Amino acid sequence: MKKFFVSVAAALAIGTAFAASQVRPVAASSRQAVFTLPKGYTKANMKKAYWYSNLSKSQQKKWLKNKKNAAWLKKWRKINVKGMPANTFDQSSWSESSKDNKTIVKLTNGHLNTSQSKTLATYSLRLINQARAKLGLKKWKYSKGTQKLALEISKEYVANKKTIATGHYVPGIVRATNRVGLKLPSNYNYVEDMAGFKDGSQVTMTAMKKDIYFGLKTMMFGYRYANQSKVKQLSQYTEWEHAGDLMNTQGGKYDGDWDYYGFNVSYTNGTYSLHYIGVPAHLKWAYGGAYWGSFKA
Repeated sequence: MKKFFVSVAAALAIGTAFAASQVRPVAASSRQAVFTLPKGYTKANMKKAYWYSNLSKSQQKKWLKNKKNAAWLKKWRKINVKGMPANTFDQSSWSESSKDNKTIVKLTNGHLNTSQSKTLATYSLRLINQARAKLGLKKWKYSKGTQKLALEISKEYVANKKTIATGHYVPGIVRATNRVGLKLPSNYNYVEDMAGFKDGSQVTMTAMKKDIYFGLKTMMFGYRYANQSKVKQLSQYTEWEHAGDLMNTQGGKYDGDWDYYGFNVSYTNGTYSLHYIGVPAHLKWAYGGAYWGSFKA
């Protein structure tokens, strides 16, 4: 039964991306942010990278003793290096709108209010689906049920003073999934990918969008440093579990599937944790819907 979830499990805490705020001064110009993948970023390479990411350090070291394997990893890292500067919104001097520059992200007890959480869910989903389209994958879909789950998860982080810096808060994630009716087995994180950054309690919508964008970049391209200063260093590209989750491309039975999606933010002691939440659509019918429970997407 656990084997089934290899194809849907969200990335573990070791894969979280933690950064200082990426926002830059914003000029008057504005246009919509877009997300793309570089040439060579294929499903086959993704699967191999996901598999590699799940090896222990000792297993990775042993596997890389084979010259062909080492050559593949070097080439794959170079492909991902190209992905970072190819996606520029987080480092740009423009915003998506002048309104975003003036709108302050409102926190209610440390999480986003309903209106802004949906705005940012729709925004981040657009970027995820642009990446998925490059691989010929079906679009993820926004859902009220997954958005509620994202809120419940963010509440757990705030209530228990957990952040991106402490990693995935699995007990809270499990409680949240149970509250919305999902019946996922064991104490494990099946739904959350996470990034985060440090900043003051008041940030603009532009700043938040840029940091969400940088978080997605680090997850898609396996980049583990807190800012752009080391994007050319191959050694900084180490983990593609997040990418496998976001693309449903992990070498499992349900590769190519899509997720119901929701998003929220938790804020604790100067740290913003970004919760990208996906519930795989096939859970609705796989294994007779046992894991879907009473969840309403």
